[in-house]
Amino acid sequence: MSHRPHRRLDATGVRCPEVMDLARDAVEAMQVGQLLEVVADDPVVFLDLPDWCASAGHEVLSMEQRRDVITTLMRVG
Repeated sequence: MSHRPHRRLDATGVRCPEVMDLARDAVEAMQVGQLLEVVADDPVVFLDLPDWCASAGHEVLSMEQRRDVITTLMRVG
């Protein structure tokens, strides 16, 4: 099943925890249920983003890595 994001956050070149700060700012401008796609190249995102989503009430729908780029699709809670 394909999900089309309502917003895309390009955080390539940004290191954690700044990626989480950018994601937090992005979801503040979104409505509950909308989808945010986060694109990053810091491998720490695999740990930090799901942890942050769980604590903030958001849902990670998918995470995939192609080469050095990690794409996360999350539903705003």
